Amino acid sequence: MGHRRAGMRLFALGAAAAVLAAGCSNASNTGPPPSSSSAPGVSAHQINVGAVATLSGGVAADFAPIVPGVRAYLDMVNADGGVDGRKIVLTKALDDGTVNNAQVTRTLVEQDHVFAIVGMATAFFTSAPFLVATGTPTFGYATENDWSPAKNLFAAYGSVVDYSTTRPFFPFIAKQLHAHVAAVVAYGVPQSADECKGAVSALKQYGVSVGYSDLSVQINGSLSSDVVHMKQAGVDFVVSCMDVPGNLELSRSLQQNGLTGVKQLWLDGYDLSTLRQYTSLMQNTYFLVQHVPFQAGAQFPGVFPGLREYIATMNKYEPAYTYNEVSMEGWLNAALFVAGLRAVGPSLTQQKLVAAIDHITKFNAGGLTTATNWEVAHVRVSPPSCETFVAVKGDDFKVVFNRGKDIWVCFPTTGLADLAHPVAPPPGAPGT
Repeated sequence: MGHRRAGMRLFALGAAAAVLAAGCSNASNTGPPPSSSSAPGVSAHQINVGAVATLSGGVAADFAPIVPGVRAYLDMVNADGGVDGRKIVLTKALDDGTVNNAQVTRTLVEQDHVFAIVGMATAFFTSAPFLVATGTPTFGYATENDWSPAKNLFAAYGSVVDYSTTRPFFPFIAKQLHAHVAAVVAYGVPQSADECKGAVSALKQYGVSVGYSDLSVQINGSLSSDVVHMKQAGVDFVVSCMDVPGNLELSRSLQQNGLTGVKQLWLDGYDLSTLRQYTSLMQNTYFLVQHVPFQAGAQFPGVFPGLREYIATMNKYEPAYTYNEVSMEGWLNAALFVAGLRAVGPSLTQQKLVAAIDHITKFNAGGLTTATNWEVAHVRVSPPSCETFVAVKGDDFKVVFNRGKDIWVCFPTTGLADLAHPVAPPPGAPGT
């Protein structure tokens, strides 16, 4: 694992410019740890942690749900007595407003003296240099490769964003769907375009015709012209690296041009509330998912106890966010943090926590993902690269391309993959 698709979370170009300017002024203000204690935020009965996410503004929905995922997991752990007699308290979840990530993170570390950041979700991780300098254990959601290679930064699924490891999955699904001519669309920003560049080359490499591609779509712009070109090219399969509004506009334009049977692969939009709202626009749509899909429990009863625990706990503590992929990221973050605490024991320091996690070789969050090896996950993706696929079926999703209860499709991370024969998932993969 560890190849999290950064292009799944996008943002307005105007905000991007502001963030970059803010990041340049704040990221350089690094300094020594704010406390002489080797374990800030730790007392005999409590561990104080904080979270930083974009909680307001136009892109908040893409980042804010990480906090409920963290809270639910910690509530579950605390209800069972905490770790080594200590409750874990999320003392503050601060809003970086997209442009103030470095500033609000410094507040948590230097003023609030949290032990760790558990739940970091933002389009621009400008606080990374500061967190590395202070050695603050940080758990979150990687949108770019600014989480690698620091030993104290732990992104869900691994800290490396490696688009090359997802390349075989695009021609794989095209061949599964018996597609003849593909199209690929993305916004003209790296977080969107980079993975779709790989999709174009991979489709061609594996013998799938690419009749049309546009990797510079205007954010919030019309896709009518693109769809007209797709129709002229005879496209029957589309890969989209856009966000949900862009994907919905794509579907709307396809329908308006009579291309109702075109299959689509979206990298953003696997969300039950979105599907219920836009059911007619999301038919014939497929998704890549890196965790056990939310629907797998009902589809394969008794096979995925980790998913059952996740759903039950989220329904108990944060029911509005149960079927949200960003909440899942928060859950994975908190699970890794707690696994590290348990590995250290009662004599806790930040350095011991980081060292303990960096020796965890088979972390799967209690059966929600294939294993992440944290001895290497800061710098590379461990083979094989595995995904699950879900498809829209009416007003719900369904796991597809599975082999019975084995829901994983896996390929080597190097060399040419045999698309007709995916490799076995790593030992211990949920469902195998």
